[in-house]
Amino acid sequence: MTDLLREYLPTAPDLGLYVTPDIPASKLRAALADYAPEVDPADVVALFDATRLGSAKDGAVFLADRFIFQNNDLQAARTVRYGDIVGVRAKRKLLGGKEVLVDLNRARATVTETLDFSAQAGAAEYVERFLQQVLVAAPRPAPDPTAEGATDRRAVEEALDRLVALGRLSGADRQRMLDALA
Repeated sequence: MTDLLREYLPTAPDLGLYVTPDIPASKLRAALADYAPEVDPADVVALFDATRLGSAKDGAVFLADRFIFQNNDLQAARTVRYGDIVGVRAKRKLLGGKEVLVDLNRARATVTETLDFSAQAGAAEYVERFLQQVLVAAPRPAPDPTAEGATDRRAVEEALDRLVALGRLSGADRQRMLDALA
């Protein structure tokens, strides 16, 4: 992931993006103190400063195995492991700016986390592109078919077949869903 971060996230201060070794120490200290105090500064590969004034107290820190972000001080910091990402898409906000929606596999549910790029809309395309690459490259733990609560592949196939027969799901989408179970 470190190589992907370096390849897809540029050091672009005008967009609030910084990649090691070009992360300003003051920004890194502020980000870690505000929303990622458990992170060792040496583990940070990239930083996104989402603030308008450059304080770095909102944004994201990217590490080799995960990223931690906070959109504002009213929101708790969120940690996203790259292996949990199952979907990524950018979206324009109604009053300007952008957000990147990240779909995550959490236990038996998919949840969506939103990274806000209101103050630095230009950075959204770089972060989205990086996270799209994570979908392809991130190691995924192999499912244990004997574990309690494991996915019953046959039941999933039957349910998807019913949706295809009803015209609510395309064959291609059915196959993508089955591939995601593998």
